[in-house]
Amino acid sequence: MTFRLAAHTVATDTHDGAVLLCQRTGHYWQLNATGAYALQRLLAGRTTSQVAEEFATHFGVTQAQAQEDIRAMTERLQESGLVEPAVA
Repeated sequence: MTFRLAAHTVATDTHDGAVLLCQRTGHYWQLNATGAYALQRLLAGRTTSQVAEEFATHFGVTQAQAQEDIRAMTERLQESGLVEPAVA
């Protein structure tokens, strides 16, 4: 699955990650550098599986752990209304 920012979400990079702001609610999320790295790749059109594979290799974690971490992050971002699945 690939993702895009929700229409009411604004994202900006910071020196140690990224911040996502929901303009509808005023709530924001701060992502650390690893989360921002993952989100950038997802927004660029990579699938969750592709990003997890890259993470497993790059960070020396198991494929299963990387999959779970990416799944958990995207699930929480979706629940918060900040990202949504990209329609192909």
